[in-house]
Amino acid sequence: MEVRIDTQEKKLLLLENRSELLDSFLSSSNNLGNESLKVDHQLFTEAANKRNIQFEFIRMKTCKLDRISLDISNAKNALLEADYAIADSGLLVVDTLDPDVLLTVFLAETLHVVVPASKILHSMDDFELITGKPASIIGRGIASLSGSKNRNYTMTRTMVYVLDDI
Repeated sequence: MEVRIDTQEKKLLLLENRSELLDSFLSSSNNLGNESLKVDHQLFTEAANKRNIQFEFIRMKTCKLDRISLDISNAKNALLEADYAIADSGLLVVDTLDPDVLLTVFLAETLHVVVPASKILHSMDDFELITGKPASIIGRGIASLSGSKNRNYTMTRTMVYVLDDI
């Protein structure tokens, strides 16, 4: 069994590893079928606030948007913020008990997910180390959906925006 100490936890958060983690996450996320890209925080906020951009459901923590939506009844385009992104698998971690967020993850036609670059972790082991929660019990909130289509149904299209550190 591997034992990690506080200095190892701090090393996970060093900025020198951020560029490598970002590239790895973007590649892994795109391999899952997501449309993933890095965007400037200010430009993203300005674009999301424009009148012609329509999100039926919005739940954000770090971006200040002029409009907030809480209605999931017709959430074709939903905008959510992930708590973490996992570089080696391309997974997005949305750790929540909010039933509206959980429903939106599965019901939206297009799911726009924002994650700050500082929240990209190398692996689920790092997630467990930082949060103190075993990944196996978080089943309530891990979301990673593919944009691929099957003959019988269409899955949610997932757009992932990695924001410059806030």
